[in-house]
Amino acid sequence: MNIPFSDHSGDSNKIHLVLSSDLKIDDQSACDESYTLSVKPKCDITIAAKAPAGIFYGIQSLLSIVDSERSVPHCEVSDRPRYSYRGMHMDVSRNFHPMSQMLKLLDVMALYKMNKFHFHLTDDEGWRLEIPGLEELIEVSSGNHRCPYSSLCRLYLLEQGSI
Repeated sequence: MNIPFSDHSGDSNKIHLVLSSDLKIDDQSACDESYTLSVKPKCDITIAAKAPAGIFYGIQSLLSIVDSERSVPHCEVSDRPRYSYRGMHMDVSRNFHPMSQMLKLLDVMALYKMNKFHFHLTDDEGWRLEIPGLEELIEVSSGNHRCPYSSLCRLYLLEQGSI
């Protein structure tokens, strides 16, 4: 997104990113993902945070309030996460997904300020990630080559009276 924020007129129309170790939100010490966002007249924007993660989340909030005419409403935002783990699980052990879809998912997670991504690549003996030069890895592991009498199968078959 191309948002013009500067016009060579002094200090107006600038975005200020401020790291402050003593940032407080609602009179409480801020965590690393906390931030404040202030948009004042003449597009003077300040994002303050205790750590770079907070700056990142402040930028995500700023991008979410830009309207279709690329203007930003005047506002004051103080935000901190309610939960330390905000994540998503993606299981690609049973099917492939294109890289473009995975990158889009990560972009959407950033938009919603999710901070953990559990990427489930394998399940049992299967391996679903293509590695150039190791084609045999997918050939051998993509099928179910499990012994029918492995310990769990054997236990199940004994319970069923099949053995």
